[in-house]
Amino acid sequence: MKKLFFYFFGLYFFLQTYSLALNCDFNKFKIGKNLSNFEKEKIAFMLGEPVKGIKSITLPVEFICQDKKIKGTIISIFFIDDKVVRIIFQNQIIQNRVLFKLANSFYKSGFKKNQKLIDKNEPEQYAIEKNGIYHLYANLRGINENTGNFLEILEIVDKKHEDVSTKQLIIEEENE
Repeated sequence: MKKLFFYFFGLYFFLQTYSLALNCDFNKFKIGKNLSNFEKEKIAFMLGEPVKGIKSITLPVEFICQDKKIKGTIISIFFIDDKVVRIIFQNQIIQNRVLFKLANSFYKSGFKKNQKLIDKNEPEQYAIEKNGIYHLYANLRGINENTGNFLEILEIVDKKHEDVSTKQLIIEEENE
């Protein structure tokens, strides 16, 4: 009986996690994709250049899908030489660990949750490098006067471009 229970529980959990990947198409939100893949986003949202040589687009996830499990998530995509080098997902709306699930189900990050931190309501931070790409996750919770507030972040960044913006900002600051 226990085996049957765990089988159905595991199947339910798998389907819940897998359904996130099925309801939203994140295929173009990958490191190395070309800026030309984002024509609709460039029309609807401003393509900016926050730092010289780095272009970016920020959009709500609702632009690409209407899945209620991920609503309110903001996606920022950064390009160098018209290639995606960094993707940042931010969620402050729904506390269902949706970005953790996205990281593991779609991006195959391999994060393992630390249940002790979760049970203590402490911040979670995980980092994994796979094939020259960093996968970073944070689930930050407010304390004291900020109790009830939270910020969930998933960042995927090409290792060889991780500090390009910092170097460029230093150069610009020195030239002023």
